[in-house]
Amino acid sequence: MKLVFSTLVLGLAMAAATPSLAQQTCETGFRLFSHVGGDTCIPQDPQRIVTLSDQNVMLALLELGVTPVGSAGKIDHHGNKVFGRTQGYDTSSVFWLADDETIDAEAVAALDPDLIVSQANDLEMAEKLALIAPVVLIDNFGQPVEDALMQYADLVNKTDLALEKRAALEAKAAGVREQLGDQLDHTTVSIVKFWEERNPDVFEIQSPDGVTGAILRLLPIIRPDAELAENIGGLTDRSWEVVEAHDADVMFHLHYDNDVAGDGGTNNHEIFKAKPLVQHLEVAKANQIFGLDGALMVGISWGKIENGLDQIAAVLVRDDLNRDIVQE
Repeated sequence: MKLVFSTLVLGLAMAAATPSLAQQTCETGFRLFSHVGGDTCIPQDPQRIVTLSDQNVMLALLELGVTPVGSAGKIDHHGNKVFGRTQGYDTSSVFWLADDETIDAEAVAALDPDLIVSQANDLEMAEKLALIAPVVLIDNFGQPVEDALMQYADLVNKTDLALEKRAALEAKAAGVREQLGDQLDHTTVSIVKFWEERNPDVFEIQSPDGVTGAILRLLPIIRPDAELAENIGGLTDRSWEVVEAHDADVMFHLHYDNDVAGDGGTNNHEIFKAKPLVQHLEVAKANQIFGLDGALMVGISWGKIENGLDQIAAVLVRDDLNRDIVQE
């Protein structure tokens, strides 16, 4: 029966749901779940979940108390098989399938999953794995990450827990906004990213999705015009010649220097600050460029949003900040 059922899922994963598909009924023990790949019959109470990403899928489930039987992961800079940015969770029972570029269908099938979960950009792999078990694709970055997290919660029957986490996060953000008061209205904040190892010729700005987008919805800080959503466009890479457009009262540099399970062991924060064009910025002259630890705040989870909010808030509430570097 699994093969017949999964063949239906394959068809659903290949096209958006039509009205007739949306009205289909699932066999006993299954329910219809709408996701970016279509409408799929999934187990009402999945027990053997396989995830095709660690920090962008498995992490969201671990936070809800659900441990997959297997997941894709990473090879760290020491050559170790790891699950990236899942610090604080016990993943010892999770089978490491492969890095997320070389997932093997036979290895997935060997785990006998009753549900496979991945991201929106994994449609091709989903079509292959749908012959093994129902496949669900969550759009982590094409919608607010808060909405994606609620989908993960619905998937594993943890909506109440997710709502509690969301409410706690919103309450914390409200406290930060109250503490900042009118300072929030005249402090311009730039958020950039730079990895020397990936491309020393550019820095990146943060697109309005993912964890950074969620933080900016919780804490509506003033941004340089060059970082406003309507001015970003599709590409986030920027040449050093335009870094002056990102001058601000406070600049945050997102880095992964402390990431012990992935891209760590680097010194990108200091390298970034030492760039001659960065040193010419007024924010650099005021010594108000601060590091953001990406290992703590990058990944799909409520906790990562909170960690990022905490890091940003800890700087913005400081009494010694010069908030008159640029004109708001």
